[in-house]
Amino acid sequence: MTPALAFTRQSETGRRHPRSPSIDILRRALELRGISRKAFVQATGLSYEYVSRIFNSKVRFPMVRETLERFAEVACIDPMLFPEYQQLVGSLPDSTRKLWARMQELGMSRQEFANRVDISRTYLYEILRGDVAFPRNPEIIETLARALDVVPETFVEYLAPVEDWATRNPQAIESVFMNMLVAKMLQARGYWQGDDTSGLSESMLSIFPADSRFDPGVREIFREMGKRRLGVMALASLAGVAQSELRLILLGQVDPEDLSETYRRVRQALSLS
Repeated sequence: MTPALAFTRQSETGRRHPRSPSIDILRRALELRGISRKAFVQATGLSYEYVSRIFNSKVRFPMVRETLERFAEVACIDPMLFPEYQQLVGSLPDSTRKLWARMQELGMSRQEFANRVDISRTYLYEILRGDVAFPRNPEIIETLARALDVVPETFVEYLAPVEDWATRNPQAIESVFMNMLVAKMLQARGYWQGDDTSGLSESMLSIFPADSRFDPGVREIFREMGKRRLGVMALASLAGVAQSELRLILLGQVDPEDLSETYRRVRQALSLS
């Protein structure tokens, strides 16, 4: 090996990356809590060599969200103390940040979240990493919202105009609007506790009959929807009925017996006698 080549390889292997402030933040937190490097390695599941290279700036401080959150968890600190984590969060779409915030609030891991949603795991992970734009398909948004126990209107994309999607499915916008209207009615009448994020006017609720004019069985459905935080789409899916028929019942536009099979299946899905 020539001296020049040996010097080059030695320089490459000994090269240090710019020292991240996160190294000192993590080191101080571990020292404060009496956590040795060996214990840290065991808790994170990483190799001792890799962790040492991180602390010695031989490799860049991690930029993977799950790794940073695991570091913070072991060190008992907020991951937002790491500049790398702040950078990751700051680059995400607003609605994606809301997903992560709600997952953190529920103590839900990425894997647990994936198990709750009926969409491609690869696609979901791309959403969470910010590799793709937050979805604008209302059905996907409702699926995500249901898994996190929030209303789909939490995400601004739920009402975003998507011309291509609307062209393929011209009834979809009306369905989304009517589903939101039912949710607003449930909140306004005390069946569903929580903030109204729909932005719909109270005057729109005038299309609903007074509570006293609804069949007692329909009011039972309202109570269960509120208790379980089920929107129209979620309930229709649970009962295996058409959303359009379920909406007619919930809007008070038909007698439940006129759609007796739909009514029966909905009540059965909610374990109502």
